[in-house]
Amino acid sequence: MKIKLSESKRIIVKIGSSIMDADSLVLKEICKDISNLMSEKKEIILVTSGAISQGMRQMNIQDRPKDIKKLQSLAAIGQQKLMLKYEKIFTEHNLIPAQVLITHGDINDRVRYLNIKGTLEELLSNNIIPIINENDVVSTEEIKLGDNDNLASMISNLVDADLLIILTDQKGMYDKNPDHYENAELIHTINVDNLNTLDSDFGTASNIGTGGFATKIQAVKRAALSNTYTLIASGFETNVLENIFEDSHIGTLFIPNKKRVSAKKQWLDTTDNRGSVIIDDGACKALLNNKSLLFVGVCDIEGAFQKGDVIQCKNKNLSCIAKGITNYSSNEVLEMKGKSMNEIEAKHSDEFNKELIHADSLIVIET
Repeated sequence: MKIKLSESKRIIVKIGSSIMDADSLVLKEICKDISNLMSEKKEIILVTSGAISQGMRQMNIQDRPKDIKKLQSLAAIGQQKLMLKYEKIFTEHNLIPAQVLITHGDINDRVRYLNIKGTLEELLSNNIIPIINENDVVSTEEIKLGDNDNLASMISNLVDADLLIILTDQKGMYDKNPDHYENAELIHTINVDNLNTLDSDFGTASNIGTGGFATKIQAVKRAALSNTYTLIASGFETNVLENIFEDSHIGTLFIPNKKRVSAKKQWLDTTDNRGSVIIDDGACKALLNNKSLLFVGVCDIEGAFQKGDVIQCKNKNLSCIAKGITNYSSNEVLEMKGKSMNEIEAKHSDEFNKELIHADSLIVIET
């Protein structure tokens, strides 16, 4: 079946630090292509890296610091430079950009998560281009561990994007690491379900950005939850976006498996967990078959959590197999773990909710 990317309407474009730090003509060309796409009634959300790298350039720093406070200060310096650069370019195309800074805390909080969705929908409806970046000034966890590949995939889930385009300094995904193997071949199309069969050593991070190719694969898998196609291509290709939408064979296209996950479960996949329950083999089998988690299958807990928190479900080898919203606190779970419904009902009567985690509030984690 031929896939026509030109039919995509809602598109996320992620621009990496290597592109932001390159010749300004590269970014201008990408933004020109975005302008042309918007004139064709396509909805574009831009996820950008580069606040820290712009701060490094302003302060004449060559190597990315490791100290968190230095990184935060560089982000504060660089973020306004970043937005000024976008504003200048998009103004030339009569487009209005809007800055949207997001932290993992915003993603973890269900209310704030939905508020972001509402804001993005309003901006798109007014033909304004949202420019999203992690708020590195306050988000130490993102600076230490993160990158904007996964942020872009979270936004894809949030707004039900048709296509996520990750523009980087690599032409796409190869069957093996091209830095190590001269005979590495570019993969043009691959189903997301087949990613686990490939060599995971795809590449390394640069001295400017934080994300290697492994983070891009994580982003691809997350975007697939909302049935979003992902294309990874080099942002240094001439007219890269224009060629993509002319259905040219550029980069690597990742095809989702069509098993769309509910919006609530997509959100669960993005959130941090507060604790864990250790479950037996029978409970593991039940969760893998999309069943609810009952107390009888719980062996132990890790950490402290409250009703309504997102927790992990781990097997006896302590591997996480699922995440979900708990109906009980850790203290209550300790009291009722391993007990049958009859035993618990005899003590708690009408107040008893038989599911520790309901199937509708649980997502199985791919291992």
